[in-house]
Amino acid sequence: MARNILASVCLLTAALAAAPGDDRPPAAGRPASRPAAPEIVRFPRASAAAPATAPAGRTEAIHRACLAWFDSAGPMAERLAGVADKAAAKLLAGGTLWVAGNGGFADEFDYRAGAFTFIKIWAGEDLGPNDVLMVGDFRPNEITHRLTRIDGLVRGNGRFKEGAMVVYLGSLRWPQVARALGFRTDWARRHLHVIDTGAPAGGAAESLCVGQLSTTALAWVLHGEIIAAATRRGKMLATWASDWEPDGRRWDARVKGRQTLPAYRVAAIPPGRIGRQYLRACRACCARFLATQPARVRLAAKRMAACMKGGGVVWAVFSGHVHDRAAVVPRELTRMKLFGRSYDWRRVGRRLPAGDMVLWLGYLRYPHGAVRSARDRKCGIVVVSVDDGPTDEHRAHVRGCWRDYDTVIDLPGYPIRVLASSGVVQTPQWYSLMAETLRAQRGSR
Repeated sequence: MARNILASVCLLTAALAAAPGDDRPPAAGRPASRPAAPEIVRFPRASAAAPATAPAGRTEAIHRACLAWFDSAGPMAERLAGVADKAAAKLLAGGTLWVAGNGGFADEFDYRAGAFTFIKIWAGEDLGPNDVLMVGDFRPNEITHRLTRIDGLVRGNGRFKEGAMVVYLGSLRWPQVARALGFRTDWARRHLHVIDTGAPAGGAAESLCVGQLSTTALAWVLHGEIIAAATRRGKMLATWASDWEPDGRRWDARVKGRQTLPAYRVAAIPPGRIGRQYLRACRACCARFLATQPARVRLAAKRMAACMKGGGVVWAVFSGHVHDRAAVVPRELTRMKLFGRSYDWRRVGRRLPAGDMVLWLGYLRYPHGAVRSARDRKCGIVVVSVDDGPTDEHRAHVRGCWRDYDTVIDLPGYPIRVLASSGVVQTPQWYSLMAETLRAQRGSR
């Protein structure tokens, strides 16, 4: 009897030694059990590209690459519903949605029209059991916090407490990501959700653009599906208004610090609906730009190339969130300066050296003050905005082609729109301007 009891105890001890989460090595002579992989939401197989009917300029090629991505991305709305449902449960329990990864990705959701009021940029804080960390990479080998690189997320670390949820957005077509997922751990199996963006590898403008656009777009889709999951629980999570919506600023003052808004009963939204609506809205904006703006982009690019060839500097000023820390400038454009946000430009714009140029990647309204200041300094200016504007020997205008207020999703029973589009739609506009400027500069040699 004693021998049987002793044998049972030994078997139980061996079983416990092999339990998930135990980091001790396996007993001699017995193979180690490998933890299951983290949850991976895979991007659909890409649709076959339609043959080009005419030689494409760089603007056309970049926008067609983005449209092809949108044409494949629709099923991701339903595929993200499960991840969204888990995230909504944590956020409704009082958790914080943290954002990290590429700096522009984090900025895109920080105090943003149509986004949650309880989002914070992650800077190494401990994550509680109801917190959700959303990490977005725009390209392989992002320079980010070491703990939010994909290999670090797979390994886990002591700042992510048991129960915390981590969502990573990046492409499985990037070999670095696919390799890092092979370092899987039991922590990753319990906590990590990988959303495959389907972005191509490589350093061409099309690849860089689709990488940035796809991660941003699917993060907004996830955002919308979290809203939908909350409505299926009878709750409405609090979101910011656009500053341009009627009563927008007063709305923001009322919802600041709120997690839910009990006064608004939004009917239950089925999985996938908001996400598909959002992707369709962004695709329509990109298609409208492709149909109407390439010639304007090329004129703007020729002027920027001429300015740089003549010894001037082109100052890129941004009204939006994503580009300040995400935009890539071709390495040959050494006289392009990423200045930063438009509200800081007010302090220095009147001291711009004569002969330089401003690239104003704007928002909704035409920036009359910035244009007037550039002309007073004998500087040229390129403006991108939703409002139309003049083009003459000093000014060039490109229309943004997204919807007024920026947010694009109407929810019955909720007084403001949700989910902003400009960070997605303006991404191919930026890379088109860069690619056309580079082509113009090379052609002038």
